[in-house]
Amino acid sequence: MEIKKKHLDRREWYTDSERDYSCLYHQDDYFRGGIGLITFTGLAKPDMVNTVEGPFCIADQGYQWLELAPENGHFVLTAMFHDEQLFQQYIDITLMNDVADNGDAVFFDLFLDVVILSDGTPRIVDSEELDAALSGGIISRKEYDLAWQTAEKVTASCNLRNGLIRQKLYEYRDLFR
Repeated sequence: MEIKKKHLDRREWYTDSERDYSCLYHQDDYFRGGIGLITFTGLAKPDMVNTVEGPFCIADQGYQWLELAPENGHFVLTAMFHDEQLFQQYIDITLMNDVADNGDAVFFDLFLDVVILSDGTPRIVDSEELDAALSGGIISRKEYDLAWQTAEKVTASCNLRNGLIRQKLYEYRDLFR
């Protein structure tokens, strides 16, 4: 187990896939940082995950992932679209995001995540991974606390501003049209 460096284009995932990727740097009253759009044009097979709501397809032909990495933030949001509909949001809690001038980014995953369920309810997941990283000496108590504080802020923001967040995600995806 280690803190993993990940890329906004998710190159470490789906090495057997074909996809298009574009990114840009964006700043408005709600967001400042890198935004990337992955469009899956070919996967060996659909990517199914088990969730509290049952088996769920998160990637397949034509699916799009909108990636948001806020500059100086401690999370990366993945908004998943299929048939023009936003169907899931997944938030990686991060130690840091390194956003380039062109909007591309790398981030360092702190194990803890927040998933927004289909009814809009945020749920913190993978806390056992965060606990194991702390007990294994992979992260410090300060990094552990940062992860929890960030997850709680993300959850509170989702509860208060879910409609606005969804609206902005559609607007940000439209920046790539």
